[in-house]
Amino acid sequence: MQNLIQLLPDAIANQIAAGEVVQRPASVVKELLENAVDAGASRIELILKNAGKTLIQVSDNGCGMSAQDARMCFERHATSKIRTQDDLFNIRTLGFRGEALASVAAVAQVRLRTRQHEEELGTEIQIEASEIKSQSPCTTAPGTVFSVKNLFFNVPARRNFLKSNPVEARHVLNEFIHVALANPGVQMSLNHNDTQVYDLPDSSLETRIVDLLGNDLKGKLKYVEEATGYVKISGYIGDPAIYRKSRGEQFFFINNRFIRSNYLHHAVAAAYQEFIPGDSHPFYCIFLEIDPVHVDINIHPTKTEVKFDDERTLYVLLQSIVKRGLGETHRAPEFDFTDSDLKQTIYQSEPESGSGLTVGSFSRSRKPDVPGGMNWDILYGKEESSVRDHPREKSSAGPRHSGLFDSATSSRPPLAEDAVIAQFMLSWILVQREDQLYLIDQNLAHQRILYEKFIRAGNENRLPCQQLLFPQTMEFSPADFLAIQEAEPVLSQMGFELKEFGRDTLIFYGMPAGISPGKLKEIVDQVLSDIRQVGATRVAERMQESVAKAVAYRSAVTSSQKLSMIEMKNIASDLFRCEVPGFSPSGKPTFRVITSIELEEYFR
Repeated sequence: MQNLIQLLPDAIANQIAAGEVVQRPASVVKELLENAVDAGASRIELILKNAGKTLIQVSDNGCGMSAQDARMCFERHATSKIRTQDDLFNIRTLGFRGEALASVAAVAQVRLRTRQHEEELGTEIQIEASEIKSQSPCTTAPGTVFSVKNLFFNVPARRNFLKSNPVEARHVLNEFIHVALANPGVQMSLNHNDTQVYDLPDSSLETRIVDLLGNDLKGKLKYVEEATGYVKISGYIGDPAIYRKSRGEQFFFINNRFIRSNYLHHAVAAAYQEFIPGDSHPFYCIFLEIDPVHVDINIHPTKTEVKFDDERTLYVLLQSIVKRGLGETHRAPEFDFTDSDLKQTIYQSEPESGSGLTVGSFSRSRKPDVPGGMNWDILYGKEESSVRDHPREKSSAGPRHSGLFDSATSSRPPLAEDAVIAQFMLSWILVQREDQLYLIDQNLAHQRILYEKFIRAGNENRLPCQQLLFPQTMEFSPADFLAIQEAEPVLSQMGFELKEFGRDTLIFYGMPAGISPGKLKEIVDQVLSDIRQVGATRVAERMQESVAKAVAYRSAVTSSQKLSMIEMKNIASDLFRCEVPGFSPSGKPTFRVITSIELEEYFR
């Protein structure tokens, strides 16, 4: 009988291994940058072409390699840091010339130039699809230059699954940011398509955070530190005023290795819950130094997921440190009233004549000021026409934007003239239809209306654009700038007009008609938040949906805005013309129905 089992050729085995280690250009960048750090480099340069698909080149001034090491680093299971089984549980370095390089060389064209500082000549090796093409002495600077060209050139199926250049570039930027944050003392630069994206000098961690993530963090970072016999925790937490709408700027490092941990993130988020909205995320960059015997970093090929032997202790300690840092930052100021003008004002000032307020007698001669603009004139007996008698009357509370409340055309019959009864608590619209009472949430209903309006416009033709009287200039981090570039075709179709203005800067000349110019910054922030969440997969298909949601969330009437009768009627009419009137874009119910039968049963 013929034997069926045989050993795989090394080239095929390396390609299979590459499927786990090399998922996209960012995977190669991560390995090469960590190698450079482990080599003791004080200067690292990253050069990309076409988001790394055409070229990834990492140059460093580290220790370099001998000719034999340069050849051995491409062999499978070759490593410089593991000698015994115990070493698996005492790893303090990141990557080092070996572990993933065989996989990289299996799916790309690789050239390595390296020289040790004490040597006069270095070594150059060229490999293509695991096959060594040449190895020879060369003249090169001390350190290592690693060039990876045409990633997945011999695996076209894998190359076809790569995303667009902006998406892949954002993944590379994220890996660069992780290494740069963990090593602020190392000079690092990033060049993409001959454009300088980052040029970071060696600096403090606080300066490195601002240089990488934007000037809006400057002066809004709080340093925290605590050390116990089990772990040392240090780093920076952000002021609650700079919270984010999505995760993405939350960083944990274990022994200078970036990790993801939902458990530890929950500890930080719990400390912030009294300071920021519930659907928001704080900024933090926190480092944990812990004995490697207490943490397992080998549970995932990328080593970004870890396990601790005492997670509960870490959770409690981390939450306590963050709470203390927030408490120190937001401590109430102390006032000294001793012989001050403020003391004289408080204790010696007399009530203004005619004010009508006398604390001792509790008398009040003027009408109370009530938040929300309630019409107290009616309660005091002053005759005034009701809102229902003047359906065209515009409320003075809040700005009115042409187009936001215009009733959409539809074949469905409009609401009856007396269908809209009133606005309750400036949040709900009461509508009567036959024997049913509808309680409509004005904010969520308007979100649904605007969302479907923008989806229809994106499917049919471009929305009309209103030119801004004063164009707005916005500066972004490199990652966010790439994200906005990725969304630019959809934004243009939705009625936005924007142009590049220098590096990482955009000027907005126009936005969709009917949207307040003051909402532009909020809409752009919401778009960026959605891109971070869905940008990695099916970006082109979901980008239109993300932009439509962003406009709807940020442009809808608020839950405390007074509406005129015609505005309420338009919202109610347009809501019932929507394809999915019962739910907002976020899935929340837009209205509740109370039938006459339910009311009769209740009162009986």
